[in-house]
Amino acid sequence: MKKILLLILFFFVTLFIGNKNPYLIDVPKKYIKFFLKKVNIIENFAVDKDTIQLTEKEKYINVDKNELVIDGNSFSLILKKNINFDERTAGFFIDNSDASNLKFEIFLQNGLLIESNSTKEIYLPKDIFFNKNGGLKTVFTVDNKKFALSTNKKLNCFYAAIYEIQKQKTYMKTKCLPDGENVDFNGIGGAMIEKDNYIYLSIGAPEWNSKPIRKLAQNKDYLYGKIIKINKKDLLSNNKNLLQPEIFTIGHKNPQGLVHEEGNLFSIEHGPQGGDEINLLINKKNYGWPAVSYGTEYSNGESFAKHEKKYQKPLFAFLPSIAPSSINKCPKNLKRYYKDDICLMFLTLRDMSLYVILIDKLKLNIISHEKFLIEKRLRHFGQKNNKLFEKGNTFFISADGDGIFSAKFDYFR
Repeated sequence: MKKILLLILFFFVTLFIGNKNPYLIDVPKKYIKFFLKKVNIIENFAVDKDTIQLTEKEKYINVDKNELVIDGNSFSLILKKNINFDERTAGFFIDNSDASNLKFEIFLQNGLLIESNSTKEIYLPKDIFFNKNGGLKTVFTVDNKKFALSTNKKLNCFYAAIYEIQKQKTYMKTKCLPDGENVDFNGIGGAMIEKDNYIYLSIGAPEWNSKPIRKLAQNKDYLYGKIIKINKKDLLSNNKNLLQPEIFTIGHKNPQGLVHEEGNLFSIEHGPQGGDEINLLINKKNYGWPAVSYGTEYSNGESFAKHEKKYQKPLFAFLPSIAPSSINKCPKNLKRYYKDDICLMFLTLRDMSLYVILIDKLKLNIISHEKFLIEKRLRHFGQKNNKLFEKGNTFFISADGDGIFSAKFDYFR
């Protein structure tokens, strides 16, 4: 009762101050809403009620059931829309793909969870920060528990955090970013894979033309610009201390996708202007950002150094930029078709395409990449237990501001 009375007093004081200076009450209002949701007085903290209701209303409305067939060189990609929404995904999970009973959990970057029969706001930390392209960036599963990577701001400290959604517990925080004016959380990374007893998570160096932030990719005192490794036991423990992850690799700009196949770890990541990369990840290796890149500066078009011996070269660099997002294994029918090679597929934002790439199993060099132009900004593959969900060779992809599509490779020639 004491807490509620203090909160009411705090509310009227901030209301009085806000009449003189409305900007000053933004943060107090945020904390009041957070508290009211925590004690179940209101249902939403960060997303307004009208947005929640509209998202729920429109998810099945005017879903185009027509198939889109995109022909490739020797097979085709078939797409069909399943769900509508007007946001970016932070990740999504499919439990069943029966045509009459699609069961799913779609987490949006604005903090909403769309399920088969409802739409609601999930637990979000009170310091979550949606400006500068921030918000809920990634959701992943460990032993049926949902964890999230969020972008946060406390006073003048911009940082990222990992927390468990249901338990409402924070497990990891990054250090404060320098040069707050030029933070761009589009570059925070957030790709995750599970291997053995560990999870691997990418943390980008989130900047817009900021040399102080870029330099953190080479600084081992910071997690930015790294692939980090976390023991699953630590993530599932009740330890009150924040995790101190192991740094697996360094020198990355913005790794958006990770995949484990044939005993190898691969990443796909954004370069600057050009120079998006596919990398073979090797423990303790340095991938060079921002010292080397095949791209150029956004501001003036100047080139970076192309290579130095102490850095790992990419398997492939894209010129110009394609803005890759998620990468995954190929579905079973395509793996059988390319059984002598490593078959991977990845999505792109700027290039609005799905790519299929083949990698030589012995030499680990890229043999080919085939592009399927979809003309939508593609972000995530649907997963189950941190693996590509597929049933009957059908898998699922998300498109920014559009929704979820089922996809299938067929008509092999």
